[in-house]
Amino acid sequence: MCGIAGVVDLSGKRSPSPNIIRSMAQAIFHRGPDEDGYLEVPGLAFTNRRLSIVGLADGKQPIFNEDRTIATVFNGEFFDYPEIKQKLESKGHRFATHCDTELIPHLYEDHQEGMLDTLEGQFGIAVWDSKRRRIILARDRMGICPLYYARVQYDGTDWLLFGSEIKAILASGMIDAAPDLLGINNLFTFFGVPGPRSCFKGIYALEPGH
Repeated sequence: MCGIAGVVDLSGKRSPSPNIIRSMAQAIFHRGPDEDGYLEVPGLAFTNRRLSIVGLADGKQPIFNEDRTIATVFNGEFFDYPEIKQKLESKGHRFATHCDTELIPHLYEDHQEGMLDTLEGQFGIAVWDSKRRRIILARDRMGICPLYYARVQYDGTDWLLFGSEIKAILASGMIDAAPDLLGINNLFTFFGVPGPRSCFKGIYALEPGH
């Protein structure tokens, strides 16, 4: 299953408290009981809770490219991992793990966000490009893997929060668990919440293929 979460200062100036990202990770412990991992750099923090399936011994996230300028946390599975890995290695990319997550930083090196057009699988992805100071969040075309986000004002700063589950965002303590009445209405009308609204005010689902 696995799960990801993160908090980003959109001004790029302040670093989130380590307690915040660890609370977010703990909230989705059930998605990945095998191990946790953290990326903490000025202005942002990512986390991953991992259920080890591919690359059992060496798939701890975040995972980087060769010079560690690109980092990713990932929830999902790539169906053509062996074939794509072989193609990347033939181009000179060096893999440090046996985990399908490592496709992401290498594909991003070659294609930037264009890599999303080539991915075959189910996924929720966060990528940090330290050279361009760019973050990408992405969800698979069918929306199999969930990904939620919120933009909040907290302690004088504009923050972006994201997570595989809403409870990870709420665990940050940076947004209140207030009801979104239209989202709740969708639940009772359609027996589901198709998005982008959720049942919580200010928290949205990243739509499939976005």
